[in-house]
Amino acid sequence: MNTAIEKYEATIGLEIHVQLDTKSKMFCRCDNNSENAEPNTNVCPVCMGYPGVLPVMNEQAIDWGIKTAITLGCSINPMQRFDRKNYFYPDLPKGYQISQFFYPVGEKGNLKVDYLAGDRKTKKEFAVGITRIHLEEDAGKLVHAKDATLVDLNRCGTPLMEIVTEPDIKSPEEAKAFLQELQRVVRSLWVSRADMEKGHLRVDANVSVRPLGHDVLGSKVEVKNMNSFRFMEQALRYEIERQVDLLEKGERVEQETRGWDEKANATVSQRSKEGSVDYRYFPEPDLPSITIGKEKIDEVGADLPLLPSALRLKAEEFGLPYARVNELQDLDKLAEFASVMTENNNFDPILVANWLPKEFVGEKAFTDFVEVIMANKLSGSSAQKLYDLLAKTKKTPAELVGELKSLSEEDLGKIVKQVIDDNPEIVAKVKAGDDRVKGFLMGQIMAKSKGEAEPALAQDILNRILTE
Repeated sequence: MNTAIEKYEATIGLEIHVQLDTKSKMFCRCDNNSENAEPNTNVCPVCMGYPGVLPVMNEQAIDWGIKTAITLGCSINPMQRFDRKNYFYPDLPKGYQISQFFYPVGEKGNLKVDYLAGDRKTKKEFAVGITRIHLEEDAGKLVHAKDATLVDLNRCGTPLMEIVTEPDIKSPEEAKAFLQELQRVVRSLWVSRADMEKGHLRVDANVSVRPLGHDVLGSKVEVKNMNSFRFMEQALRYEIERQVDLLEKGERVEQETRGWDEKANATVSQRSKEGSVDYRYFPEPDLPSITIGKEKIDEVGADLPLLPSALRLKAEEFGLPYARVNELQDLDKLAEFASVMTENNNFDPILVANWLPKEFVGEKAFTDFVEVIMANKLSGSSAQKLYDLLAKTKKTPAELVGELKSLSEEDLGKIVKQVIDDNPEIVAKVKAGDDRVKGFLMGQIMAKSKGEAEPALAQDILNRILTE
């Protein structure tokens, strides 16, 4: 790593395209869920840009744009309008894209992010401003073969929601955490599958660096073609170091668009950066303006779910360490954890987190299982035996607990006494106030019982005999 990088600070803003999971496309009735269709079969005159055809707005896409904007704290524009963004590319048959430029769905929002740092222990927090959220249609797709480039127009007209952030992100680590949180948010709203590898979630980053303490931002470079969280983080790290190297040599950073080459592990120049003037925006003449009243905003915002950040906070309030909270989140079990703990607030949160990822037939079976473990103070090995028995029978956990092979209290007491008799020096230290060596005695007890002793019961018997 270039040590000079410590003398600079990075500024990152993201432009994220979220593919909406509506039934039909943005301005026509073509199926919006046909990823596996043969090329150029899921098309119609509207999305192929035939002369004389008229687009019709997808009301569900409008509602989902408003829902996302409300969730991200944006003010909703009471008047919204679509515009033509003119550019010429082989996968854009109309020669323009219908997008919201002048009057987007929402503006001036905010997303607070908390995430687990690289040490897997520390909780970090930051906030990112949302500049705007607007709706538009997607272009087609180019498929590069050995001797030719092919065009597939199936994706033309797919509804997209573009989310543009303020330049509030300070590191590739924060950029990754923000994008992962945004993915969780749109999935919790059920507006997108947001699968990055399938193109449902696409991100471009604007990156600049400047010496520490300087107020003026450096030249902005746009980085594209980042199709995974890992590649995005790698691309941003590379680009920051590249710009620092240029500045250290006394050279200028050119404002341009660069792509991430995952094979070369480097960003590569693609073209000079366009400005909005290059697209010659003007109002879309074939679509009327939309008036969004308070009733519509209230209706759309009435059924918002508990957001991922709120679920994480709730899990922490139940006593689950933040690192474990993130583990459950990665397994998509956080909402279930919150539900179980809310209904059974006497449950041990660690115990619930340990067993929740396992397969159970219904929530009742799981809660019965946890209740039996806690009531009988079962060890981890005994709980595993109980779980294995559940898979082989239709009996309940309470009916099966008696079938577990474990030592009786009388037999366990004999083992504890034998361990105490065999270790007089350790016992003397315990009686002198050194409780740290109790662990050695417990280890001996578990070894002599061949793992069949219940640790909680063994601990109770050991404490009782030592205080006699």
